[in-house]
Amino acid sequence: MAQPTWIEHGVPGRHGEVRVREYTPDGEPRGPRLVWVHGGGWVVGTLDEPEAHGVSMAVAEAGFPVTSVEYGLLPRFPVVGPLRLKPSPFRYPVSHDQVMDAWLYAERTHGGPMWLGGASAGACLAAAVALRLRDGEGSRPLGLAFLYGLFHGQLPAPSASLRRRMFGVSDLRVVQEMVRRAAVNHAGSAADLDNPAIFPGVADLAGLPPVHLLNADRDLLRSSAENFARRLTAAGVPHEGWYLPGTMHGFLARPDRRAFSIGTGALAGWLAGG
Repeated sequence: MAQPTWIEHGVPGRHGEVRVREYTPDGEPRGPRLVWVHGGGWVVGTLDEPEAHGVSMAVAEAGFPVTSVEYGLLPRFPVVGPLRLKPSPFRYPVSHDQVMDAWLYAERTHGGPMWLGGASAGACLAAAVALRLRDGEGSRPLGLAFLYGLFHGQLPAPSASLRRRMFGVSDLRVVQEMVRRAAVNHAGSAADLDNPAIFPGVADLAGLPPVHLLNADRDLLRSSAENFARRLTAAGVPHEGWYLPGTMHGFLARPDRRAFSIGTGALAGWLAGG
Protein backbone atom coordinates (compact mmCIF):
# COMPACT_ATOMS: atom_id res chain seq x y z
CA MET A 1 0.00 0.00 0.00
CA ALA A 2 1.33 3.42 -0.97
CA GLN A 3 1.98 5.96 1.76
CA PRO A 4 -0.04 9.17 2.06
CA THR A 5 1.41 12.21 0.35
CA TRP A 6 1.71 15.64 1.90
CA ILE A 7 2.55 19.19 0.95
CA GLU A 8 3.46 22.12 3.18
CA HIS A 9 2.59 25.66 2.24
CA GLY A 10 1.43 29.01 3.58
CA VAL A 11 -2.15 30.18 3.64
CA PRO A 12 -3.25 33.80 4.01
CA GLY A 13 -4.11 34.89 7.52
CA ARG A 14 -5.02 38.07 9.36
CA HIS A 15 -1.59 38.14 11.06
CA GLY A 16 0.37 37.04 8.02
CA GLU A 17 1.00 33.66 6.46
CA VAL A 18 -0.07 30.52 8.36
CA ARG A 19 1.91 27.36 7.64
CA VAL A 20 -0.10 24.19 7.12
CA ARG A 21 0.78 20.69 6.05
CA GLU A 22 -1.92 18.88 4.08
CA TYR A 23 -1.99 15.08 3.99
CA THR A 24 -3.76 13.12 1.26
CA PRO A 25 -4.48 9.40 1.71
CA ASP A 26 -3.55 6.91 -0.96
CA GLY A 27 -6.73 6.16 -2.84
CA GLU A 28 -10.20 7.53 -2.23
CA PRO A 29 -10.60 9.24 1.17
CA ARG A 30 -12.83 7.33 3.59
CA GLY A 31 -14.45 10.29 5.30
CA PRO A 32 -14.11 13.82 6.65
CA ARG A 33 -10.98 15.95 6.82
CA LEU A 34 -9.31 16.44 10.20
CA VAL A 35 -7.88 19.88 10.98
CA TRP A 36 -5.30 19.06 13.65
CA VAL A 37 -3.50 21.28 16.20
CA HIS A 38 -0.44 19.99 18.09
CA GLY A 39 0.27 20.83 21.73
CA GLY A 40 3.38 21.95 23.58
CA GLY A 41 2.30 24.47 26.21
CA TRP A 42 2.20 27.17 23.50
CA VAL A 43 6.04 27.30 23.66
CA VAL A 44 7.19 24.23 21.70
CA GLY A 45 5.97 22.17 18.76
CA THR A 46 6.46 22.08 15.01
CA LEU A 47 4.83 20.49 12.00
CA ASP A 48 7.66 17.95 11.97
CA GLU A 49 7.30 16.37 15.38
CA PRO A 50 5.33 13.18 16.10
CA GLU A 51 2.39 14.93 17.76
CA ALA A 52 1.84 16.76 14.46
CA HIS A 53 3.44 14.83 11.58
CA GLY A 54 3.23 11.36 13.12
CA VAL A 55 -0.41 11.75 14.07
CA SER A 56 -1.31 13.23 10.69
CA MET A 57 0.43 10.43 8.79
CA ALA A 58 -1.28 7.76 10.89
CA VAL A 59 -4.72 9.29 10.35
CA ALA A 60 -4.04 9.71 6.62
CA GLU A 61 -2.86 6.08 6.42
CA ALA A 62 -6.27 5.15 7.83
CA GLY A 63 -7.84 6.94 4.85
CA PHE A 64 -8.66 10.43 6.09
CA PRO A 65 -7.28 13.74 4.77
CA VAL A 66 -5.60 15.94 7.35
CA THR A 67 -4.62 19.60 7.61
CA SER A 68 -2.00 20.09 10.33
CA VAL A 69 -1.68 23.67 11.56
CA GLU A 70 1.42 25.57 12.66
CA TYR A 71 0.86 28.49 15.03
CA GLY A 72 3.24 31.05 16.49
CA LEU A 73 5.15 29.90 19.57
CA LEU A 74 5.81 31.94 22.68
CA PRO A 75 9.11 32.45 24.50
CA ARG A 76 9.71 30.03 27.35
CA PHE A 77 8.71 31.31 30.75
CA PRO A 78 10.63 31.04 34.04
CA VAL A 79 9.60 28.02 36.09
CA VAL A 80 10.66 29.59 39.40
CA GLY A 81 10.79 33.12 40.72
CA PRO A 82 8.85 36.10 39.39
CA LEU A 83 6.92 35.46 36.20
CA ARG A 84 8.29 38.11 33.87
CA LEU A 85 7.02 37.65 30.34
CA LYS A 86 9.26 38.18 27.37
CA PRO A 87 7.85 40.21 24.47
CA SER A 88 6.13 38.16 21.78
CA PRO A 89 3.87 38.86 18.79
CA PHE A 90 2.06 35.53 19.28
CA ARG A 91 0.04 35.97 22.46
CA TYR A 92 -3.75 35.81 22.42
CA PRO A 93 -5.52 36.22 20.05
CA VAL A 94 -2.86 35.48 17.43
CA SER A 95 -2.53 31.70 17.78
CA HIS A 96 -6.32 31.37 17.96
CA ASP A 97 -6.66 33.43 14.79
CA GLN A 98 -4.02 31.32 13.02
CA VAL A 99 -5.94 28.12 13.72
CA MET A 100 -9.16 29.83 12.63
CA ASP A 101 -7.55 31.06 9.40
CA ALA A 102 -6.28 27.54 8.64
CA TRP A 103 -9.78 26.16 9.26
CA LEU A 104 -11.40 28.76 6.99
CA TYR A 105 -8.82 28.03 4.28
CA ALA A 106 -9.56 24.30 4.45
CA GLU A 107 -13.28 25.08 4.34
CA ARG A 108 -12.87 27.21 1.20
CA THR A 109 -10.42 24.92 -0.54
CA HIS A 110 -11.67 21.44 0.22
CA GLY A 111 -15.28 21.79 1.28
CA GLY A 112 -17.16 18.80 2.57
CA PRO A 113 -17.38 17.62 6.18
CA MET A 114 -14.51 18.47 8.51
CA TRP A 115 -13.50 17.69 12.07
CA LEU A 116 -11.39 19.86 14.37
CA GLY A 117 -9.05 18.42 16.97
CA GLY A 118 -5.91 18.86 18.99
CA ALA A 119 -3.73 17.62 21.80
CA SER A 120 -2.95 19.34 25.12
CA ALA A 121 -2.60 23.11 24.53
CA GLY A 122 -3.59 22.47 20.91
CA ALA A 123 -6.91 21.16 22.19
CA CYS A 124 -7.37 24.47 24.01
CA LEU A 125 -6.85 26.38 20.77
CA ALA A 126 -9.10 24.02 18.80
CA ALA A 127 -11.90 24.21 21.38
CA ALA A 128 -11.73 28.01 21.46
CA VAL A 129 -11.95 28.10 17.66
CA ALA A 130 -14.88 25.66 17.77
CA LEU A 131 -16.74 28.11 20.01
CA ARG A 132 -16.08 30.91 17.53
CA LEU A 133 -17.35 28.72 14.70
CA ARG A 134 -20.45 27.95 16.77
CA ASP A 135 -20.97 31.69 17.02
CA GLY A 136 -20.88 32.18 13.26
CA GLU A 137 -17.29 32.78 12.07
CA GLY A 138 -17.40 29.74 9.80
CA SER A 139 -19.01 26.36 9.30
CA ARG A 140 -19.39 24.25 12.43
CA PRO A 141 -17.20 21.13 12.62
CA LEU A 142 -18.90 17.78 12.26
CA GLY A 143 -17.13 16.68 15.43
CA LEU A 144 -14.35 17.59 17.87
CA ALA A 145 -11.47 15.33 18.91
CA PHE A 146 -9.34 16.18 21.94
CA LEU A 147 -6.50 14.08 23.33
CA TYR A 148 -5.21 14.89 26.84
CA GLY A 149 -6.65 18.36 26.38
CA LEU A 150 -5.88 21.35 28.58
CA PHE A 151 -8.85 23.74 28.58
CA HIS A 152 -8.25 25.96 31.62
CA GLY A 153 -5.92 28.74 32.64
CA GLN A 154 -6.04 27.44 36.19
CA LEU A 155 -6.05 23.69 36.66
CA PRO A 156 -9.27 22.50 38.34
CA ALA A 157 -8.88 20.50 41.55
CA PRO A 158 -8.32 16.83 40.75
CA SER A 159 -10.72 14.19 41.95
CA ALA A 160 -9.82 12.04 44.94
CA SER A 161 -9.30 9.07 42.63
CA LEU A 162 -6.89 11.04 40.43
CA ARG A 163 -4.99 12.22 43.50
CA ARG A 164 -4.59 8.61 44.60
CA ARG A 165 -3.53 7.59 41.11
CA MET A 166 -0.84 10.28 41.02
CA PHE A 167 0.45 9.85 44.58
CA GLY A 168 4.23 9.77 44.44
CA VAL A 169 4.26 10.52 40.69
CA SER A 170 3.62 14.28 40.44
CA ASP A 171 3.43 17.14 42.90
CA LEU A 172 0.02 18.77 42.51
CA ARG A 173 1.16 22.24 43.55
CA VAL A 174 4.06 22.17 41.10
CA VAL A 175 1.85 21.06 38.22
CA GLN A 176 -0.80 23.67 39.06
CA GLU A 177 1.83 26.41 39.09
CA MET A 178 3.34 25.28 35.78
CA VAL A 179 -0.10 25.33 34.16
CA ARG A 180 -0.78 28.78 35.57
CA ARG A 181 2.55 30.14 34.30
CA ALA A 182 2.04 28.63 30.86
CA ALA A 183 -1.48 30.08 30.71
CA VAL A 184 -0.37 33.57 31.77
CA ASN A 185 2.38 33.38 29.15
CA HIS A 186 -0.25 32.48 26.55
CA ALA A 187 -2.88 35.02 27.58
CA GLY A 188 -0.44 37.82 28.42
CA SER A 189 -1.95 38.61 31.81
CA ALA A 190 -3.00 36.78 34.98
CA ALA A 191 -6.23 38.79 34.80
CA ASP A 192 -7.25 36.72 31.76
CA LEU A 193 -6.95 33.26 33.32
CA ASP A 194 -10.75 33.07 33.54
CA ASN A 195 -11.37 34.62 30.12
CA PRO A 196 -13.70 32.19 28.27
CA ALA A 197 -12.52 33.43 24.88
CA ILE A 198 -9.01 32.19 25.71
CA PHE A 199 -9.73 29.20 27.93
CA PRO A 200 -12.81 27.27 26.77
CA GLY A 201 -12.95 25.30 30.01
CA VAL A 202 -14.75 28.28 31.58
CA ALA A 203 -16.92 29.10 28.55
CA ASP A 204 -20.55 28.36 27.78
CA LEU A 205 -20.22 25.14 25.78
CA ALA A 206 -23.82 24.87 24.58
CA GLY A 207 -24.16 24.33 20.85
CA LEU A 208 -20.86 22.56 20.25
CA PRO A 209 -20.86 19.52 17.97
CA PRO A 210 -20.22 16.06 19.47
CA VAL A 211 -16.96 15.91 21.43
CA HIS A 212 -14.64 12.93 21.78
CA LEU A 213 -12.03 12.90 24.54
CA LEU A 214 -9.12 10.54 25.11
CA ASN A 215 -7.14 11.16 28.30
CA ALA A 216 -3.92 9.89 29.76
CA ASP A 217 -4.52 7.82 32.88
CA ARG A 218 -1.62 9.08 35.02
CA ASP A 219 -1.87 12.78 34.24
CA LEU A 220 -2.83 15.54 36.67
CA LEU A 221 -3.79 17.70 33.69
CA ARG A 222 -6.64 15.32 33.04
CA SER A 223 -8.58 17.19 35.74
CA SER A 224 -9.05 19.89 33.10
CA ALA A 225 -10.55 17.43 30.59
CA GLU A 226 -12.74 15.88 33.29
CA ASN A 227 -14.06 19.29 34.30
CA PHE A 228 -14.60 20.10 30.61
CA ALA A 229 -16.59 16.87 30.21
CA ARG A 230 -18.82 17.75 33.16
CA ARG A 231 -19.49 21.15 31.62
CA LEU A 232 -20.35 19.47 28.30
CA THR A 233 -22.89 17.33 30.14
CA ALA A 234 -24.40 20.41 31.81
CA ALA A 235 -24.58 22.15 28.41
CA GLY A 236 -26.30 19.19 26.77
CA VAL A 237 -23.44 18.53 24.32
CA PRO A 238 -23.06 14.88 23.22
CA HIS A 239 -19.65 13.57 24.22
CA GLU A 240 -17.67 10.51 25.18
CA GLY A 241 -14.51 10.21 27.25
CA TRP A 242 -11.93 7.45 27.52
CA TYR A 243 -8.70 6.80 29.42
CA LEU A 244 -5.58 4.95 28.34
CA PRO A 245 -4.40 2.92 31.35
CA GLY A 246 -0.86 3.55 32.53
CA THR A 247 -0.20 6.44 30.15
CA MET A 248 1.27 9.85 30.89
CA HIS A 249 0.55 13.24 29.34
CA GLY A 250 1.89 13.56 25.79
CA PHE A 251 1.70 9.94 24.67
CA LEU A 252 1.24 11.02 21.04
CA ALA A 253 4.85 12.22 21.09
CA ARG A 254 6.06 8.59 21.24
CA PRO A 255 5.16 6.82 17.99
CA ASP A 256 7.16 3.77 19.10
CA ARG A 257 4.71 3.14 21.96
CA ARG A 258 1.43 1.24 21.82
CA ALA A 259 -0.42 4.26 23.23
CA PHE A 260 0.38 6.23 20.07
CA SER A 261 -1.26 3.56 17.91
CA ILE A 262 -4.29 3.44 20.19
CA GLY A 263 -4.60 7.23 20.18
CA THR A 264 -4.34 7.61 16.42
CA GLY A 265 -6.62 4.61 15.97
CA ALA A 266 -9.20 6.34 18.16
CA LEU A 267 -8.98 9.44 15.99
CA ALA A 268 -9.54 7.38 12.84
CA GLY A 269 -12.42 5.55 14.48
CA TRP A 270 -14.16 8.78 15.45
CA LEU A 271 -13.73 10.13 11.91
CA ALA A 272 -15.09 6.90 10.44
CA GLY A 273 -18.15 7.18 12.64
CA GLY A 274 -18.70 10.79 11.57
